[in-house]
Amino acid sequence: MKYFLHIEKFTSVSITGSACWLNCRFCRGKYLRHMTHLSRDRAGEILRGLYESGVRGILVSGGFTREGYLPIEGFIDVLRDARRKYGFIYNAHLGLQRDRSTLEALRGIIDVVDYEFTLSNYIAKYVRGLPVNVEAYLESLKLMSDAGLHVVPHLYLWHPGFSKEVFRREVKAVEDLGLNEVTLLAYIPEPGEATTPQAGTVLENLREARRLFNGRIYLGCMRPHYIKRELDTAAVDEGLVDRIANPYHPLLDDSSEIYDACCSLPENLLQGFKTSIGRR
Repeated sequence: MKYFLHIEKFTSVSITGSACWLNCRFCRGKYLRHMTHLSRDRAGEILRGLYESGVRGILVSGGFTREGYLPIEGFIDVLRDARRKYGFIYNAHLGLQRDRSTLEALRGIIDVVDYEFTLSNYIAKYVRGLPVNVEAYLESLKLMSDAGLHVVPHLYLWHPGFSKEVFRREVKAVEDLGLNEVTLLAYIPEPGEATTPQAGTVLENLREARRLFNGRIYLGCMRPHYIKRELDTAAVDEGLVDRIANPYHPLLDDSSEIYDACCSLPENLLQGFKTSIGRR
């Protein structure tokens, strides 16, 4: 089992600061406030400072446009330059990016795309508030894959509008594209929301995912803390996943295989991010 934490070698940046035009229900910009603001006018300076502080990998994120994509176009050159100078490893939240020239320009710069993939109208229409149909998610996934980007689809194991039928369609769509990795998430509801995830339900859906999907499964960092004890322990004991991000801490000991990185990082890039619980 491989475990993943963000300690000192990997960090997250937002290219929009705390601003987000989509303002999804589960976030409303709050997650962006904990990221380093990669302002365009100081981007080179900020990236140099991150490297000098020991950072070697960066999740490039930020607020999405009303159409649901990250406006990364103006940062491509500075990301490429910093990669050449410092050897950064990048992954990115691109959202529903469907511009072929942008995707092709990112090939060779972005090492992996963490891509929220859904065929659920609840997520697309209610949570995200997108002015597009769910088919846009499949279109973007195909375009990213065709552009030669390494894409790891992120699927929800649970959300308030979860349907097992839709989930099975999502898994099949990923496999039909020839992709052999998925990261699975459990939606974190807004405060006061009536429907909340229960560990047993999420675990049942994880077991179903393992039956359905023949590739590698990663348990991503989005899942409520209170379900981790039961969910993470069973995931390890039953061999349901290959990697776990931000695991239930009692699972870790001196023999654990731990990486200071995002859990979707390609296998050939992991060695430089290996760490131990003694360095936490």
